[in-house]
Amino acid sequence: MIYAIISDLHANLEALERVLDDASREGAEKVICLGDVVGYGPLPAETLALVRQTATIVLAGNHDDAVSGRINAEDFIDLASDAVKRHREVLSADDIAWLSARPYTATLGCAAFAHGDIADPPAFNYLNSRDEAAANFAATDAQILFVGHTHVPLMHLVGPSGEVYRIEPQDFSAEDGKRYIVNVGSVGYPREADGQCQSCYVLYDTDTKSVRFRYLPFSVASLLQRGTTPSWRKPWILAGLATFLALGGTTTYLALRPKPEATVVEVSAETPVFAEQRLFFTPSKHAVKANLRLQRGSVPVFLTISFQDDHQHEIDAETNVVAQSSRKKFAIPAKATNALFSLRTTVPGQTPTVDSFAPSAD
Repeated sequence: MIYAIISDLHANLEALERVLDDASREGAEKVICLGDVVGYGPLPAETLALVRQTATIVLAGNHDDAVSGRINAEDFIDLASDAVKRHREVLSADDIAWLSARPYTATLGCAAFAHGDIADPPAFNYLNSRDEAAANFAATDAQILFVGHTHVPLMHLVGPSGEVYRIEPQDFSAEDGKRYIVNVGSVGYPREADGQCQSCYVLYDTDTKSVRFRYLPFSVASLLQRGTTPSWRKPWILAGLATFLALGGTTTYLALRPKPEATVVEVSAETPVFAEQRLFFTPSKHAVKANLRLQRGSVPVFLTISFQDDHQHEIDAETNVVAQSSRKKFAIPAKATNALFSLRTTVPGQTPTVDSFAPSAD
């Protein structure tokens, strides 16, 4: 039996339809969804309906639980918490009840499935580091564990020696004596490293125990809310912008003219983030760059780079005002495994217009 394993759809119907079409052409017979059907995107009801129609197993994601009320969204960034409120308004009572009944884990033969980690599934912990992978290998007897949540395809491997390795995503057939953790990436809201942005899912053949990664082009427009006037305060445009920035492309539909006599404010925790990206890097990397460019005439932005460890605890942070572009290198501090790049407006009520935003590590 060949399964398409998908995750982090985030109410992106167009991306889901494209992935399901591709999976069908590739021979997939059933679909397993690892959660986050809703959150962020424009079409929660339609996306949820298609998942209910096509998927054999659907697990709970943190955004699903927030929308259904099983957890609160107080720790979510503004972009995400605003989407939770919007999705609750458009989903039916039956949809909400269905989301609240989703299981946190599933097993199928030698494989196990969870949205985040399987050591504490309802906590939705990220699974990035080797220590986190080791804890998950210890929490299950499954030979292959499929997860999502980070929106970034990734693998961990452990063999007879007991040493855990973090490796790049690659096609494989499971070997005796080896165990695997496979992060299947995101269908509807990719956040891949090094400026790459593609919908990703995997095909899993239960007979051969083989895994294949599939990457498909991602459309920025698929994440934009339909039939709404753009406004910097509306979460759909923030989500669309965040994904657009990951592409490093150019467009004009987000352009907002700066007002004359604009007042620049100091950055604070209350200054809304209008776009952010997380960049993971290997120990061989020494510096990161934002690779940020604004359109001519745009108001400046506050660029904050927060270096964090495997548990997303902040090690160091720096904030700069960017008037036109930033390709400055920022040294990676010891023990940092990732950096969160956040953009805030310097002018209340005006969203900077971004040409490209593709963080990278050197």
